[in-house]
Amino acid sequence: MKKIITGGILLCCGIILYLGVYIPAAHYASELGGWSTPPGRLGTALEATGGKSAINNSMIMMIIGFFLLAWGCFSDEIIRIQKLFKQDNLKRMNRENE
Repeated sequence: MKKIITGGILLCCGIILYLGVYIPAAHYASELGGWSTPPGRLGTALEATGGKSAINNSMIMMIIGFFLLAWGCFSDEIIRIQKLFKQDNLKRMNRENE
């Protein structure tokens, strides 16, 4: 349960941080007069506003939050399936040995 709560909080905080940096950068990009081609208009706006590290951190938070959320939700099922698989293998081995 702790993994689910932690994952949900990290995922939501990552999304909020991403939007909090992306929206002002997009607004600044619409008013940008010139930009360089490799990063593009939005990349240049992110560099100018100092949002590149915040965007990277928000994506890391979202990825970790998603994996914690998935791990917390499906860990019991994975353990149950693994136990059933082991029991079936043991039964097969006992039948072969008889």
